[in-house]
Amino acid sequence: MRWIKADEDVAMEIGLNLREQDQHEVMLSHGITGLEAVLDSYIESDICMAIEGDNGDPVGITGVCEDRIWLLGTYALTSTKNHRRQLCLHGREWVDYCLEESGGFLQNMAYSKNIGAIRWLRHLGFTVEQPRPYGPSSALFCPFWRQL
Repeated sequence: MRWIKADEDVAMEIGLNLREQDQHEVMLSHGITGLEAVLDSYIESDICMAIEGDNGDPVGITGVCEDRIWLLGTYALTSTKNHRRQLCLHGREWVDYCLEESGGFLQNMAYSKNIGAIRWLRHLGFTVEQPRPYGPSSALFCPFWRQL
């Protein structure tokens, strides 16, 4: 797994192969499809990188739009032990870099039923708050944030 430059082709490939949990989360939070979420996030971000899996295929895309950090991925993003280990190791470096570049504060919302993502956010040093209704669906989402 390695970090690569994000471009429109990579964003499109990830958007077309987005894992169901990410598709569900963006529909609840923003009322849009997973493909729309990936493309919109890619276009609007001040910082954006993609993640390439061990076989060379794009498996995730991540970035920062203003102070909102985000990550969307395919099933391959966490499909192997090596991918999960690399995501934990390099994820913290990525967040540290984004904090430095974006002014020292990052935040967003995570779907409260996405326990794996919430556990990973805590591992990356984010404070995860109690769930509250969010988005057009008023589903329960946990605000999360981190600052320098």
